[in-house]
Amino acid sequence: MIDKATARREELVEGAYVQEVIDGSPAQKAGIEPDDVITSVDGVKMSGTDESSVAKVVADKKIGDSVSVTYWRNGEEKTITLILEKMK
Repeated sequence: MIDKATARREELVEGAYVQEVIDGSPAQKAGIEPDDVITSVDGVKMSGTDESSVAKVVADKKIGDSVSVTYWRNGEEKTITLILEKMK
């Protein structure tokens, strides 16, 4: 996670830093790329607390659910919707 202090110091945004995207995953299909910063998932701001982790928010969902993901890339924030699927 990129916390508020680090975000200010490094001129980034607060959120979940994407290190890797698994081939064939819903994230990849939706266009998420390494080095993106996920700022919110289904309206839950990613702030570094356990309650606001990507894994926590997604764990409360079911296969087939739509999830809204807002992410930051190259100084722009974008929002996409992806469908959760079972990983092979």
